[in-house]
Amino acid sequence: MPACPPRDQLDVLLPVDTPTDLMTRLRAAPDGETRALALVAVARHTRETSLGNAQGLGEAALSEALRCGSPRAAVEALIGLSFVSASLGQQERALDAIGRAQTMLEEHRLTDQLSGVLNTRALTRLTSGDVTGARQDLQDALDLARQARNPADQGNALVNLAWLACSSGDPKDALHHLNLLEELVHTVADEALSEELCTYMHENRAHAYSLLAREAQELGRSDAQRQAVQQGLMVLRAARLALQVTPSLTSELLCAAHESTLLRLDGDLRGAERAARRAAQLNAVIKQQLYIEPQLCLAELLQSRGEFDAALAQYGAALDIARRQHRHLDIQRLLSAIGALHERQGRLREALDVTREALQAANTAVERVNSAAARHLQLDRELRQARADASSWQDRLRQAEVQARQDPLTGLLNRRGLEEGLLGLQFPADGARLSDWSLLTVVFVDVDHFKHVNDRHSHAVGDQVLRVVGQLLAGQVRAGDLLGRYGGEEFVLVTPVRTRGRAHGLAEACRRAVEGHDWSDLLPDMRLTASVGYAVTTPDRLPQALRIADDHLYRAKNAGRNRVSPAAP
Repeated sequence: MPACPPRDQLDVLLPVDTPTDLMTRLRAAPDGETRALALVAVARHTRETSLGNAQGLGEAALSEALRCGSPRAAVEALIGLSFVSASLGQQERALDAIGRAQTMLEEHRLTDQLSGVLNTRALTRLTSGDVTGARQDLQDALDLARQARNPADQGNALVNLAWLACSSGDPKDALHHLNLLEELVHTVADEALSEELCTYMHENRAHAYSLLAREAQELGRSDAQRQAVQQGLMVLRAARLALQVTPSLTSELLCAAHESTLLRLDGDLRGAERAARRAAQLNAVIKQQLYIEPQLCLAELLQSRGEFDAALAQYGAALDIARRQHRHLDIQRLLSAIGALHERQGRLREALDVTREALQAANTAVERVNSAAARHLQLDRELRQARADASSWQDRLRQAEVQARQDPLTGLLNRRGLEEGLLGLQFPADGARLSDWSLLTVVFVDVDHFKHVNDRHSHAVGDQVLRVVGQLLAGQVRAGDLLGRYGGEEFVLVTPVRTRGRAHGLAEACRRAVEGHDWSDLLPDMRLTASVGYAVTTPDRLPQALRIADDHLYRAKNAGRNRVSPAAP
């Protein structure tokens, strides 16, 4: 884990709109717990406009907490890092961070922070599709907050329960939790907290009423549809007043999207388009492709106008965002909408393909939930075993952070470490730059006929071969490049390049490094080679480049192995 950067180096992570009180608090904070908690507060504000910067500030807060030996500040930093990681689609990292926070709560008896930990774990679980686990976490968090008479945690739990209900398509349950939230707000003495909770309450209510209006439309209940629309628009007027007191770009964006949906359901397509364009503008200001609401409300508007191809393009853009963040519920919702649109146009083959994709996505989500649960149990065992050792809690936490990203066989990044590094390239901190280069190359390297190595020489020799291949590929990279073992005998390298020719040269160098190595000591009766596929892309199209590079890898294998695909430009 990197050390906390000096104060002057933190400036590149701080957004220009950081509130004066937060800046003053950070600048005045002496080193130690006070500074760590100040960094947590700034990171929480920063995540609205830059998740990359928020992650950097969170890691700085955690480093400072470890340095000064403050478990309380470390838990707060881990809670924030878990939230950011989940928003970036790094579910494993999010669950690991929250798992470590839970272990520290138990070890240091910080029971007052448990509600906050459960709140954040619920968001991570919901993102990955574990609705049942998320609901239980939030209910437990709410019960704990009530017992502790903590209005902030209680309010957050109610807001999140309403959000979960809306995400699950249950607007009536959402309104129930929001009514409880309104009762709580009237008792909160902290004016700033009360105003913040009011903003969340109004935005979620508008969302719930838009869902009710949509349901009524589907059932042909025009009176109920009209009533829900009017109630939703009235709530939005209250939301706009609340946003003047407590500005929030995220809440403003979501309110604009809800307004577009409500106006469309009211028959005001022109007003709906204005609101949809406003949501898209705010999304551009935030500079983070995290929210699908602008694309979704615009897609529904275009569909209402009969512009089906344009609607499909907007659905597709939203689907790319949801896939990148592994948001199972949103993926299913979008695939259902796309399938229904294809069916409406008589494109039955396309509709069937989307249905199959939805089923595959559902199976993948179940696997991710099960994998996350298994990883959580494994992490708990590792931390408990480490706790039995003589090392300090700081050393245990640092070691766990390293092990979570490292392939134990080769010492390179593991698949999770690679995925986090790739997301870092897509969502860089505002101060981070890939030199002056605008292109990235993704290189997939797969050892040819590796099964023969294991069959002829044993798995132990196969493991040693993979270690050597990792070392050979490491000799082709520069500091800052991403290199990892993607799984089995497959390796991935991601690096900035100036030209497409350089990308092919790098891929060829990787191939030659494996072919040209003297394998006689390990494999006296075998000649080892590798197939290589690569793609060149801009940072914003990394997911597509990964698929293209993987496809080229299989082309290289199908063409006879020990070659690079595509050929030299």
